[in-house]
Amino acid sequence: MKTKLILIITLLSFQFGFSQEPVRVGSVAIDSVKTTSLQLEKESKANLQAEKDRLKDEKRALEAQKKELEKAEKAKDAIEKEHQKELDKAKKEAKKAEKERKASEKALKKVEQEKKRLDKATRNVEKTEDRIRKATADLKKERSNYEKKKLRGKLSPNDDVKLREKLLKKENKLNELELDLEKDKKDLNKLLK
Repeated sequence: MKTKLILIITLLSFQFGFSQEPVRVGSVAIDSVKTTSLQLEKESKANLQAEKDRLKDEKRALEAQKKELEKAEKAKDAIEKEHQKELDKAKKEAKKAEKERKASEKALKKVEQEKKRLDKATRNVEKTEDRIRKATADLKKERSNYEKKKLRGKLSPNDDVKLREKLLKKENKLNELELDLEKDKKDLNKLLK
């Protein structure tokens, strides 16, 4: 039996010896860890590469967005600048129109004042002419009364002096009115020029 046993053990050892690889428990764990770490490295490299690619794509997209935003901002600024120019132009035109309106109002006021002065000067001339007519008529009447009284001989020397003074005053008043008329006519002529 010893021989049989030795024979079985030998057969089994040859069997195991010529078989593929001896199985070791510690070695299997290390090999599996090595394979998983290699796989993890490969996967992490792949993930890292994918992440880099994704970041590059995001960076490109952000740059494109930034360029679009800059273009939009420039367009907005250009529109605002154009709008501001139009507003400034409109303000200038409004100021110019206001200035012209004020100038026309001033000119109209001046014309109205000139017309008032002309009307006043005309009225003064007419008024003075009326006063001259009345004074002339009054003077003629007084002279005729003086002449009548003188012809009748009803004048005392005092009455004669008083009536002559009265006639002289009326003649002086008439001369003053004629001077006023000349002055008023000069003023009217100045305004008519």
